[in-house]
Amino acid sequence: MARTSRQSHLSSEELKSMRKELGRNQRDFWSMFGVSQPLGSRFEKDVTPSVPVAMLVWLRTHQKLSDHDLAEALSALGLSTPQYAANDQLAA
Repeated sequence: MARTSRQSHLSSEELKSMRKELGRNQRDFWSMFGVSQPLGSRFEKDVTPSVPVAMLVWLRTHQKLSDHDLAEALSALGLSTPQYAANDQLAA
């Protein structure tokens, strides 16, 4: 699949590996980034995520953002806050 300038270069395998590093199922992992489970599944199979989504995933899995940070951002945008935000496993 050809990539546009708005698509990341993270592979499906890398995304799946990042999710598994955090020990999350698809629903919980992708909801942290405002992404539905079905779309997250496609990212892990054959669809390249946008650069903003890929950046958030990278920042979270490299401990630059916490679950709490992501939950606050979703809340500020008027989106539902994931229930796991209080259990920030990788907080600094």
